[in-house]
Amino acid sequence: MKRIYIAGPLFTEGERIYLEKIEKICSENGFITHLPHRDVNQKLDCKSVFSNDVKLLNDVDIIVAVLNGPDIDSGTSFEIGYGYAKQKYLIGIRTDYRAMAILNRKNPLEAEINLMVRFSLNDYCKSFEEFDKVIKKISNKEILIRK
Repeated sequence: MKRIYIAGPLFTEGERIYLEKIEKICSENGFITHLPHRDVNQKLDCKSVFSNDVKLLNDVDIIVAVLNGPDIDSGTSFEIGYGYAKQKYLIGIRTDYRAMAILNRKNPLEAEINLMVRFSLNDYCKSFEEFDKVIKKISNKEILIRK
């Protein structure tokens, strides 16, 4: 069974609810999920929290990253970069449409998230419906190939 790490800001109740909605879609499609705010004791010292998160990142096949906000959460950015370096399958979800486009680009939609993040993702979803379709698609694949 494939394992998914769900990365995103987790500092407010709303952020945790959003992450848990993603977790529900994943678990309903047969994935084992890891949520840092659920699976890592947040009362540990910072170094231990970091070490536990990295262990979880190493143990998964897929990383789902929440890309909402005027800029992507710094911890989430680390998790995306770490996952890319470890050749994990990366899915980004952004349902927040605050303007991030740089107007002088040929295609402003490509600029709605940082280009280093955008082009490290295997799939980029702009709604929960789209995310659900991607999760269903990859749940049936034995091997996930980075593009």
